[in-house]
Amino acid sequence: MTPQTNVLPYRAPRLAALPPRSSAGTATLPRVPLPVPPSHARLATRPIRPAEPAAPPRRGVWIDRTTWLATVDGRALQLTYLEFEVLDYFVNNPEKAHSRQALLSTVWGRRVDDDSAPDLRTVDVLVTRLRRKLGAEHRHRIETIRRVGYRYRAVDPALES
Repeated sequence: MTPQTNVLPYRAPRLAALPPRSSAGTATLPRVPLPVPPSHARLATRPIRPAEPAAPPRRGVWIDRTTWLATVDGRALQLTYLEFEVLDYFVNNPEKAHSRQALLSTVWGRRVDDDSAPDLRTVDVLVTRLRRKLGAEHRHRIETIRRVGYRYRAVDPALES
């Protein structure tokens, strides 16, 4: 059997001079400023400002998917996930008749004959809540088409400004 030693072969030798210790018992190292390359000198002195968010338009219904914001006449709407998705679908597909089945399949991602699909009246309830949140001035934009579904009427952009 070989004798055991306390020194491991991979252990580095101890440093002769250690940095001074602070009152808390930890070693403090002097702060040395890092050199800035000349190509980055201009960037280092200029403050970085975040991009200004675009102000929402003043009139009409607007959807911004990047910020997940829906506005009506400049005020933000408090919408649930499905309300936002349905309103976004209506705004991006105006002047077309959308059946309840089409809304269920595109927004909910369900087929009507699927057992786990919600009832067709779920769409009616959601559209009623959307109309209420749009307010008296814009609730008429979502029209009911009897025995078919719904249609979104967009206002002429020249009138909204």
